[in-house]
Amino acid sequence: MVCSKKLLSLLAGCIVVMGESAPVVTDSPEGAKYVAKFDDKLQGSVEFSSASNGSVTVNVDLDGFPASGGPFTYHIHEAPVPSDGNCTGTKLHLNPYNGNPNATEPSELEVGDLSGRHGAVQGTSIDESFVDQYISLNENNKAFIGGLSVTIHYKNTSRLACANITEESSTTTPVATASENGANVVGGMGGIAAAAAVALGLLI
Repeated sequence: MVCSKKLLSLLAGCIVVMGESAPVVTDSPEGAKYVAKFDDKLQGSVEFSSASNGSVTVNVDLDGFPASGGPFTYHIHEAPVPSDGNCTGTKLHLNPYNGNPNATEPSELEVGDLSGRHGAVQGTSIDESFVDQYISLNENNKAFIGGLSVTIHYKNTSRLACANITEESSTTTPVATASENGANVVGGMGGIAAAAAVALGLLI
């Protein structure tokens, strides 16, 4: 009887842990962008950028999947790719809320299970975009993906390829513009003319 009570208590605790749902993310900073670039077994990238509502827009553009061995699943893993490039070093799926890989509700899946929420790769390439509500580009969020990795699996769960998720610079180089009358080219022709006039006045 004592053993039965302990077992029931343990099972109840497991159910509580497994039943936690991931919250909808709304805190990804405006203009934030991260990318995982593949250039070995696969070519292309998985890009993550902040959406207008603070969630994350994901663009998956990859080519070179084998003709057999699919469908291919892909996830955000909890560790970056090690220096030797071995994808087993990316460890497990990102799972801060103890999600269930077999859940049917998106919020109850592992946070890093992108293909579980949006579909696996069926052919030799993929070019799709979607909004994911459970990953974050905010480093203070438990679901933050920066510095982690995207790992792609065969149907049998062995690992096909992986790439680090790195931040993309959002800064841009200023470009000189011209108005219709040419008065504002690179600081303004008017400014140049004024300087010339002052110089001329000094000479006179």
